[in-house]
Amino acid sequence: MPFIDTATCEPMRIWSRLEPRARQVEFDGVLAAKIHDPLWMLARQWQMGEFKGEDTGSAVLATLARRVTPVACASAGDPDLGLEPRIEPLAIDFPPLARARLGRSFLARLAGAAARAAPAVAFDPGYYRALFRREVAIDFAQPADPVAVAREAADGRARRAGLALAGHAVDGVKLFGLLPPGFTVADLPGGLTAGIVPQHLTFVLEALEAYRAWFAGLYAPAAANWDDAQLEYRFTCPVVREGRTLELSVDEHTDGRLDWYAFDLGPITPAAGTGGSTTDVRTIIPAPAEFAGMPNPRWWQFEDAAVDLGTLRADATDAAKIVVAEFALLFGNNWFVVPYRQPVGSLAELEGAIVTDVFGWRTLVSPATGSAGLDWTAWDLFSLSPRGTGLAAAPLPQHLFLPPALAHVLDGDALESVAFVRDETADMVWAVEQRIPDGLGGGRDGTEAGRRLRAELGKAVGEVDGAGAANAPALRYRLGSEVPENWIPFVPVAKAAGTRAIRLQRAAMPRFLAQAVDRVRPWTSILRPGLEDPLNPHPYFVNEEEVSRAGVVVSGALRRARRFDGRVVVWHGRRVASGRGEGESGLRFDLIEERTP
Repeated sequence: MPFIDTATCEPMRIWSRLEPRARQVEFDGVLAAKIHDPLWMLARQWQMGEFKGEDTGSAVLATLARRVTPVACASAGDPDLGLEPRIEPLAIDFPPLARARLGRSFLARLAGAAARAAPAVAFDPGYYRALFRREVAIDFAQPADPVAVAREAADGRARRAGLALAGHAVDGVKLFGLLPPGFTVADLPGGLTAGIVPQHLTFVLEALEAYRAWFAGLYAPAAANWDDAQLEYRFTCPVVREGRTLELSVDEHTDGRLDWYAFDLGPITPAAGTGGSTTDVRTIIPAPAEFAGMPNPRWWQFEDAAVDLGTLRADATDAAKIVVAEFALLFGNNWFVVPYRQPVGSLAELEGAIVTDVFGWRTLVSPATGSAGLDWTAWDLFSLSPRGTGLAAAPLPQHLFLPPALAHVLDGDALESVAFVRDETADMVWAVEQRIPDGLGGGRDGTEAGRRLRAELGKAVGEVDGAGAANAPALRYRLGSEVPENWIPFVPVAKAAGTRAIRLQRAAMPRFLAQAVDRVRPWTSILRPGLEDPLNPHPYFVNEEEVSRAGVVVSGALRRARRFDGRVVVWHGRRVASGRGEGESGLRFDLIEERTP
């Protein structure tokens, strides 16, 4: 009630407030939320339509049937190898140091086998070391070609290592080449067989077989899946199902990582048999799908404060945010998760699921949609898309392909790297060898190696520039300017007579040494297809569309990973990345140079 202030005649308002005062410590009765009129609560639920039961009962059991088909590229040969070391390997150029280390590994295995065998005749490690050094020694031939001699002189580390190991170390790579699968004593060189002590033959063969198995498991064999013209890996994995062969193709593998999204559905052809397809039926208890911040359906159950869906602010154009918010707030508790393991290297197709709820009702759940196929407007998830048009049969229904890709792959430093760049001034494409093998198991700068090679060649032939001589003419004509040794030209040529389509052909810059003219050849294996046999070379082409204005960089390095059985595997693979733009070689023709005093 108000009071009157006699000094100012203003009312002084003081209000009394009634509030509850707790006289008990326990609050169990309040938190229990007891209902004194349950019939009123049921009536309100009936009025709000909560007894219609559109959502039926909760799922308690789910019986699923799926067909699982193994993929041939995963099960052929060694199933534990993995996909990357099966697809990517190229030939490995083992330097002398690596060959010597492999040879020491074999000698250590031989000593261990002798210790386990405990032969009657004593085992002499020095004798067998000398025997294998004599029969399987590291060879290092002195080059006769002036260019090869100049290359060794430009960087003598590899030459010194080769000379130090030649005839003094066992070549582990050569030894492995003498041991075919299932070899016998008759497959060994005669000198090696004659030198083995007869009482030692059993454990020597045991050590050789153990070394062959270890080497074959460590280094993946080379495959022929690299497309030189496309600068990418291309391969197929066949799947036989229902008397038909379906090809799962990969046409643009360049980043060193393979997963299901790298595959496409290829053509379908008739085949014999079913390909080992099996139908797997099992019953599983489904679990509600949960995510951070989802609304809780029960009283007094606090929600996760890390995600506050109530503070989402979405404009009319934020369709994705609106859909996610609607799903989380309205339908987030309507989803269930059914754990289902799938074998690695298989293609699984879900044929259907029977869901049993708490009331005993069984509902057949079919796949939500068929495969989208060539209809890019249809919604589809995890299914492989057909490659091209004109397939022999309709695309697969809803399916999931789980390739045998390795989890983690470690990449070593680049052994070789080539940058394909466009030179608009010269109207050609150049392949710049940025890194080249150094002969010691690593790489070195290609520009510096080319500069040193050119200097050594000039010293070898006694090259003298006469432009500065006293009696030299004032002007000098040059047919063309020089280009660094690590710049390999690719010139445009027609794909076929009478067509305007072109492709890029590897060419060669001339190297003028005194009165001789030679061709500049590439150093890296990326640019040497067709030059392996000097007596029978053939041209090398790259598709013109593969080299964009930004350029492309192809690099090769050793890759290391663990197989599915835990063993280590090493292979030589390549990766392709975008370049850094165009380049200019400085190539000019018909030059008139003024004499410099």
